[in-house]
Amino acid sequence: MARFVEVDAVDEAPDSWVARVCRALAAGAILAHPTTSVYGIGGAAEESAARVSAMKSRAGAVPILRLVRDARRLRELHPGIRWNAEAERLANAFWPGPLTLVLDDGTAAGIAARVEAHPLTRRLLSSFEGEIGSTSLNLSGEPPATTLAEARRTLAEMADPGVAVLLLCGGDLQGPPTSTLLSLRGERPRLLRAGAVTRSEIEAALGHELEG
Repeated sequence: MARFVEVDAVDEAPDSWVARVCRALAAGAILAHPTTSVYGIGGAAEESAARVSAMKSRAGAVPILRLVRDARRLRELHPGIRWNAEAERLANAFWPGPLTLVLDDGTAAGIAARVEAHPLTRRLLSSFEGEIGSTSLNLSGEPPATTLAEARRTLAEMADPGVAVLLLCGGDLQGPPTSTLLSLRGERPRLLRAGAVTRSEIEAALGHELEG
């Protein structure tokens, strides 16, 4: 059973809670946080993905999304990624927002990244020097938490990761659709998962049709 500390970003001064959460992340803490659709969970430490997998009672590794403050910071943190004109157009059109880009970084799976639009998580990322590796807040096989009550209940039912766990309280969220997942790893962009940003909106920003 995981024990967690709530961060009330509404009643607490922004400089206070942001600094506190940044210090915790740098020290290896796990953070549950709001997105524009559902709650996510993750951390900045190298071991965070394995810890979150264990918390979720998932047999294999969970897919991790990199949340960053902006596209420039993403390129600074991952200088080996392939950032082309199409990536630039999409970032300019939809970031911050619910479009996740899968980019080549020299590995077999690539790297998935997004600039989160929820104001609390965005404010945190604007001050944090690194990135937050994140996935949906849920136990394996269950839907992601969309309300603060669900986030609290899910965390309470998760396994103890052995490090500090924080919950950034973002109230009740709008729920699905979640972010659109788009691969830029091939010759043409390919839609991997439909979501909040529509296919037609992406094609309009690119000026051509998607693959498939």
